[in-house]
Amino acid sequence: MRSVIMEEPGKVVVEDRPMPTLLEPTDAVIKLAASCICGSDLWPYRGAQPVDHQQMGHEYIGEVIEVGDDVKTVSLVTLSLVLSASHAVSVQPARMVTHRGA
Repeated sequence: MRSVIMEEPGKVVVEDRPMPTLLEPTDAVIKLAASCICGSDLWPYRGAQPVDHQQMGHEYIGEVIEVGDDVKTVSLVTLSLVLSASHAVSVQPARMVTHRGA
């Protein structure tokens, strides 16, 4: 997979990275359709916070393609919108379900 990496303030590159896998039974893997950056990505880019090869874009939308055995509230769905590391919204036909944490 390709990933946008901030190597240092003001220097952003695109790198090939291994495909993510389930590490814990509470994990889910999302195939990203789009990702964006926000203000928290811009602070280190401008040098206001330290950065060393940080992956950018923690707000994204994509398809849930794999879930761990302990995941009970998310299934293989059409879309999952992740607004931060602790808040995800799964979008399914005719309903929207919000998930917080594991």
